[in-house]
Amino acid sequence: MGVVVQEAMPGKLSVGAGQESRAEQASTRVITTVFIALLIDLLGFTLILPLLPSILDHYSKNDDGLYMALQRGVDRFAAVVGVPPERKYNSVLFGGLIGSMFSILQFFASPLTGAASDYFGRRPLMLLTVVGLIASYSLWAVSKSFELFLFSRVIGGISKGNVSLSTAIIADLACPRARSKGMAMIGVAFSLGFTLGPLLGACLALETEKGEVVYLWSALLAVTFAVTDLAFVFFVLPETLPKEKRVPSVASGFHLCTMSLNEEVSAPSRYSSESASDRSPVDTVGDLISVSPSEDLILYREWMLRTAKVLDIDVST
Repeated sequence: MGVVVQEAMPGKLSVGAGQESRAEQASTRVITTVFIALLIDLLGFTLILPLLPSILDHYSKNDDGLYMALQRGVDRFAAVVGVPPERKYNSVLFGGLIGSMFSILQFFASPLTGAASDYFGRRPLMLLTVVGLIASYSLWAVSKSFELFLFSRVIGGISKGNVSLSTAIIADLACPRARSKGMAMIGVAFSLGFTLGPLLGACLALETEKGEVVYLWSALLAVTFAVTDLAFVFFVLPETLPKEKRVPSVASGFHLCTMSLNEEVSAPSRYSSESASDRSPVDTVGDLISVSPSEDLILYREWMLRTAKVLDIDVST
């Protein structure tokens, strides 16, 4: 009997090692795909950053009604906070207004995109957001009025949930080491995108000939990046959220998201009246970071129990 066990163990170990190796290779493929797709997306997104002052100057010469109305609002705000009435400060404030509008739309759209991806899967929502970005950049390229330019930014803000989807795809990976590597690669993609994208936009603006719209070539390049990103995601990115792990409805996914946010917001006031022994080990992100690796399985089990309770799933068996 001892001989049989000694002969069987190496085979079992080799099978386990083979499965682990295949899982690691699949994770590496997903990480590489997400990195390239996110880098392409960020290159297109950041092209506009150095051009905002020139774009605002371009629309200010057209006496656009919406532009003038927003300009009056910016002037009133500048007067209230005591900003000198100079052109350079006006460009900063107006550009901040446009950028803030984009970020606010992204803030509200990203949870909805994430909740929908919990039900439909990551890949379909990633493709949908990239299609929205193509529409946004295309409208920017053909915009002759400030209204159309602003509308393109609205569509872009709503469609920018692909950034949070990239993080969700990495979080779907089974191996903790692969997840850590994937999150690091997302940070690298952001660093490269926000370094090279504005540089490309500025270079294209310098190459603009007299009489041409200063942002035209940057907008066309952004469309090219988005179309390339769409093709790359369509042909290369696999689905990382299996059907058996998806929520039963979009509303359930959004409920989980809002519940997590509410728990994080209420955590400080709750902790002020609780002793350390009464606190759950998975109440806050800080607790998750501070625990030892040996507690991962316990934390995962508690998270699954919470999820099942929200979805009214019986796990008593």
